[in-house]
Amino acid sequence: MPQWGSQDYKRAVFDQLAQGGSADPSGGTASYDHFDNFSQAAPRPDVEHGVGEVFHPERMSPDQAQAELSKAAGQIDPEQRAEVAQDLLDKLHLKGLTPTWLQKMLGLQTADPHQVSPDDLGKLAEYARQNHPEVFKQVIADKPWFVRWMSHPLVAAMVGIIAGKLLNRAYK
Repeated sequence: MPQWGSQDYKRAVFDQLAQGGSADPSGGTASYDHFDNFSQAAPRPDVEHGVGEVFHPERMSPDQAQAELSKAAGQIDPEQRAEVAQDLLDKLHLKGLTPTWLQKMLGLQTADPHQVSPDDLGKLAEYARQNHPEVFKQVIADKPWFVRWMSHPLVAAMVGIIAGKLLNRAYK
């Protein structure tokens, strides 16, 4: 693989995305590997934009998004799930929403991020996506290991959006 950020690298990413790949993230498919690269090295606004575009409420229904987020939350270990939940709760608290209020409103089993279930994390993330998209984008963009457990088309779309922004910037 060419060096990250070079024109050859960007071309290789698009070639691999065009060929598709397995939906099994443990297989090291191009889109998952490239999302990790992009999310760590691309400009932060580009990564957040990619997350926001793919999960935009006009493109994905609340039921679809919550199912996708819950599925991914079920694949990560409890410490990682607690990290995502804690980040969401902390950022939502800055918006004036307490964890206990969110627990009651969303019907969560607990307000303790260390005890959150995959379904509860899906509900919490979906609430943030719908009501505080900037919080959702920030938290999800910080967690490439969470994104890698989402469905292959979503990850490929995020990679494509980020790569497109990088390519547009390179040709200006």
